[in-house]
Amino acid sequence: MKKIALAFCCVATFLASCNSSNKKSEEKTDSVSTTLRPSEEAQAMTEVITRFTRAYLSQDNEKANALIHPELGLYIIYRPGAMDAYKHVDRLDFKKPVPEHFPYTTFQNDYVLSFAETPHYDCGGEKWDKLGFFCDTTKQANQLAQITAFQQEFEQVDPSTVSNIKALEKDSYRVVLTNAENLIFHIKKFEGSWYVIVLDRAYGWCDA
Repeated sequence: MKKIALAFCCVATFLASCNSSNKKSEEKTDSVSTTLRPSEEAQAMTEVITRFTRAYLSQDNEKANALIHPELGLYIIYRPGAMDAYKHVDRLDFKKPVPEHFPYTTFQNDYVLSFAETPHYDCGGEKWDKLGFFCDTTKQANQLAQITAFQQEFEQVDPSTVSNIKALEKDSYRVVLTNAENLIFHIKKFEGSWYVIVLDRAYGWCDA
């Protein structure tokens, strides 16, 4: 009887050990999976950002437009006067800039992309507070919403436009490349992939 009880205890101990080992293995797997998700997302964002930047700086229409969703299109922010405005286009055409008098410029980029707060431009000193290539994922881009909110005050847009713009900008992020020239655009995840939805040609210049 003692031998049977001893054997039973040994089997119970073995099973408990196996269960504990399995739980640790599952926890480890979950931990690894959770750890990988952010880096995989960052990798996908980095790919779109760097591809669009290369396409823009080389003025390659085909490669740039491959990163613009056909349904979302591209919103181009510009400054026709004292206040910013925007135009919605289906495609980017480097030979037909928006606005027409402001050609798309190209320049050399030697910076590596980093996920950090984007720089600010000081019109008084006419310079950026830092130079580099940045994507800010700590806050949502909202430049279009600010423009439409201002336009709504003067009854230039209806409330549905404002709500549509807010929905478009939800979970979108701002990218800023500063150099002798600058390149500023916004990205958004749509239908499982990242796309460029805004090209900002107003910020970084102080002339009205």
